[in-house]
Amino acid sequence: MDPKKDYYKILGIAEGASADEIRKAFRRLAKKHHPDVNPGDKTAESRFKEANEAHEVLSDRKKREEYDAIRQGGFAGGFHGAGPFGGAGQAGGFRAESFDLGDLFGDVFRGGGARYSHPGRGNDIRVELSVDFLDMVRGAVREIRYPRPRVCGQCGGTGRAGRRGCPACYGRGVTEAEERVKIRIPAGARDGSTIRVPSKGEERAAPGESGDLQVELRMLAHPYFRREGNDILLEAPIRFSEAVKGAKIEVPTIDGPVTVTIPPGSSSGRKLRLKGRGVPTPGTAERGDQYVVLQVVVPPERPEEFLRLVDRIAGFEEKDPRGHWN
Repeated sequence: MDPKKDYYKILGIAEGASADEIRKAFRRLAKKHHPDVNPGDKTAESRFKEANEAHEVLSDRKKREEYDAIRQGGFAGGFHGAGPFGGAGQAGGFRAESFDLGDLFGDVFRGGGARYSHPGRGNDIRVELSVDFLDMVRGAVREIRYPRPRVCGQCGGTGRAGRRGCPACYGRGVTEAEERVKIRIPAGARDGSTIRVPSKGEERAAPGESGDLQVELRMLAHPYFRREGNDILLEAPIRFSEAVKGAKIEVPTIDGPVTVTIPPGSSSGRKLRLKGRGVPTPGTAERGDQYVVLQVVVPPERPEEFLRLVDRIAGFEEKDPRGHWN
């Protein structure tokens, strides 16, 4: 990245240009100045390199922020990038961050030309993985499948087969194939946390190195458990008679069912604590708690005899349970 260069001017866009405008501007310049379209034209080759450099910085949010800050004199550090190409695509239910070179240069490379060489580190690939509630809490091993750009085995990433463009990769130097990776989800993993798998991102030809695979975990809702930090909440419906007289009931936990005691005179909303029955803290032996939240259920059918009993009970109730509001 060279802060002395005006990358916005090179691409012919305004400083506030959107990602889509940046991409379109680069596509237009790349098709116009690509060396395979202008063989032997050093000026076109130079403009192509400049456009590629500008796109590399401006299409990456972090690089663009650092470039803008350097130009304004507000940042003195370097920048960290994942590679020359970045973007977003969809594949197999995962959100994968990669750049389809064929989409950008397809009409050029299919004409039989070499891919412009971009040494360095490959892009990271990000995918989202939906995980069951209990697998996130207990831990699990899952296999994921995702499209991964690989160095073309026929041309070794050069894009050429002899004096022509490589037919296996259409001159791009990369192909895309399904990759399978097993990941271990630690017990107690949180929704939105990321697992990094080194060197399973976009592949680069030597002496470059592959990017990483970043797996973002998305926890699926459970039918009756709810997580708050490392605690688990469970709403337990109880009968009116159980609330008044007390009872022993069986409730589910992530470790299996346990018996809890409902104290006599319990109201809706009362919480019963099950110590150490919550979510594990990753890397430790500590666990949160489970809270059983009581919910008194009123009978859906109320025959006359039942209503007469309720009227009798009303005589024993607190005169005004809402008196503290006054």
